Amino acid sequence: MFPTPEPPRSPGVTLVDVDELVLEQLLSLAHRDASPDEVAPPMGGPGWNPERTAWFRNYHREAAAGLDGAAGEKSWAVFSAGHAAGFVRLKRIAPAEVPTAETGIWLGRSYRSRGIGTAALTLVLDHARSAGLSRVTARTLAGNRAAQQLLASAGCRLTPDDDGTVLAVVDL
Repeated sequence: MFPTPEPPRSPGVTLVDVDELVLEQLLSLAHRDASPDEVAPPMGGPGWNPERTAWFRNYHREAAAGLDGAAGEKSWAVFSAGHAAGFVRLKRIAPAEVPTAETGIWLGRSYRSRGIGTAALTLVLDHARSAGLSRVTARTLAGNRAAQQLLASAGCRLTPDDDGTVLAVVDL
């Protein structure tokens, strides 16, 4: 579908709205550089099956309307040096005592440990501030030390939960 780019050595990170062209670049990246369990819920059997692929497309199409759209969510493609490297999202949490959104990030395996996640998280927190949010949360697995380090470096307070996850919270 799309040629496989050489992963960049330096971040040069931007967040790009997900239109149909960008969506296909993200899907191509996910197919070649991720386990489907990293980016889509289990459905329809193992691997990148038609159900997971359809879910992936629908998710990003619904999130295109933004935080004030029906889904209350916005996703962006993370680009590094002009190539799709993954995606990041914000989803409003309501009701909340202060305006809050949850974030999540996924990067293709070949784009990890290059500073891209740190840059993308910084950019999405800037978007959260611009949207009038006061708090951003994230949840990761207790064993995912890289994600915990990334979240802590952004100023998040990390709290382990009894369910094997860690809650991250940052006040903006």
